[in-house]
Amino acid sequence: MNMSWGHKGLSNEEKAEIILKALDEYIAVDWNFKKVYLKAIKEGLKKIEMEEE
Repeated sequence: MNMSWGHKGLSNEEKAEIILKALDEYIAVDWNFKKVYLKAIKEGLKKIEMEEE
């Protein structure tokens, strides 16, 4: 967890890891593509942040 001064919450990297692990509980995640999945999830998280602004 990112615990830098003044920072609250998880980074998008940490959120993406949690989402990917949750997905693995429901679908067969091919862990050979972990980097690709994380990149896509992080991109989605960025788009959500932009929409929320």
